[in-house]
Amino acid sequence: MCGIAVAIDWDDAEATVRRLVEGVQHRGEITDPIVRLSARTAMGTRRLKIVDGANAVQPQASFDDRIVVSFNGEIYNHEALRRELEAKGVAFRTASDTEVLASALRIWGAGAVERINGMYAFVALDRANGEFLAGRDPFGVKPLYLIQAGAKYLFCSEMRPLLSTVDKGDVMLLPPGHLLTRRNIVRFNPLPITSGATLGRHDPETFDRLLAAAVHIRVPPDLPCAILFSGGVDSALIAHYARQVRPEIPGYFLGDDCAPDYAFAACYADRTGFDLRRVAFDDDDDDESISSRIGDVVEAAETFEPSVVRDGLCSYLLARGIHADGYKVALCGEGADELFAGYAPLELAFAEGDAAGNFVREQCLADMHRTNLQRLDRCSMRFQVEAREPFLDPTVVGYALQLPASALIRRSNGAPMGKAPLRSLWDLYPESLPPLIRDRRKAPMHIGSGLDLSQKNSPWIAYAEREISDREFADGRKRFAAFDLRTKEELLYMTKLAGVLDVTRAPHLTARPRLKFPASQDPAMSQKLLADFLVEESSRAFGG
Repeated sequence: MCGIAVAIDWDDAEATVRRLVEGVQHRGEITDPIVRLSARTAMGTRRLKIVDGANAVQPQASFDDRIVVSFNGEIYNHEALRRELEAKGVAFRTASDTEVLASALRIWGAGAVERINGMYAFVALDRANGEFLAGRDPFGVKPLYLIQAGAKYLFCSEMRPLLSTVDKGDVMLLPPGHLLTRRNIVRFNPLPITSGATLGRHDPETFDRLLAAAVHIRVPPDLPCAILFSGGVDSALIAHYARQVRPEIPGYFLGDDCAPDYAFAACYADRTGFDLRRVAFDDDDDDESISSRIGDVVEAAETFEPSVVRDGLCSYLLARGIHADGYKVALCGEGADELFAGYAPLELAFAEGDAAGNFVREQCLADMHRTNLQRLDRCSMRFQVEAREPFLDPTVVGYALQLPASALIRRSNGAPMGKAPLRSLWDLYPESLPPLIRDRRKAPMHIGSGLDLSQKNSPWIAYAEREISDREFADGRKRFAAFDLRTKEELLYMTKLAGVLDVTRAPHLTARPRLKFPASQDPAMSQKLLADFLVEESSRAFGG
């Protein structure tokens, strides 16, 4: 895990890469030597030492030194791939997963990415002909941005260093599940976003084995590990399976005793002896402190989307606490809500049937790289913490996408409730998984932790209303017309973001991640259910 910077056919390449690496210092603990492959091509890394930390200096080369790779992420099946390559005669110098990737690309070419189980963004250079290959994992867990000027390319893990280093040119993002070369950009064997015919049958025992394996492979074998723990269905299952192989693993909870999520988190800890550690919000609630806190999160997350920013504060504070205790790796439950219909819009859509549910879920999954996964990457890496997402394991994803709506949704008090396959696992472990957690509904982090009372009752929204007049809002909407700002809260975050990077040079930010819904078979019922969700969210603090 790290921050990478690569210049290809770029003037003053080595100095440019050095400046980019300085801009991602927070993403790692050591700056590896800049490698100058030619007068106009260089590679650099700010590395968080996790897999073979002592020897995995980047960039790493293939067994014959032809392919050189800068890599951000983790390949969870790198040991299995290593054995395959060794059977073909490949000799390795390190235990690094980056070296495995370099030799895999040399042996299998671009098809190597289809064999990877992991989260990643990389740039690979062919020393023999000067060609390059850049790739990003299917969901976009790890980021990769670039500026192109004709045949010249500049890559980096975050936007701000590119914009502050280069005066001209737009910053583009490499889409998830895509490969880029000099000649084209192609989508590689992507994970299915929707399964089409959903004919599978849910089997708790099979699902139990898949999810357990996905968690176990993400627990580092030689480093301590933590869990982002809310006491929700997702994090309780992550904790349950992680403790099968690492009983001492702690969970980090954000909020005090009055936080809506705390009773659930404490219930799990009391029943199982789980090491639950609380992280407090900063005490200062005056306008100056709120403004500073918003600025910190917006700068870290590189976004102005309200749901991302408010949950971003939670991820930011948790990562800070985890880092302070010396952990580099943390497991989390990201992806479960998108896959198994945990959010209210997905519950409502799947209640309409497979077609409506898949239509909305496809959007949720496609937007993750701009929403929850971007928040998680930026806020965790701000404090040198690598967050791992077991629910995005290919086996778990494939299992989820073959289930019909009837297997994902059940009714609770007349309203649809998602994540039925996850809740069914409670029957397999009645002694260690409290029913109180199984039967609860989803609470976003910013609500469950006690930051906000509801989606619309937030101290940050109130601050935006105090800080921005109606006239300033009208002027701000004109200034940032391309971004379709609809609330003062959005304008507040956009103003903060525009203060640290040139948003006009990041055109992908204008593509807002807003859900569209298909025509309902029963519009009156859907409106009633949605109204019920919003009312209950305000009083019980849950929702999507």
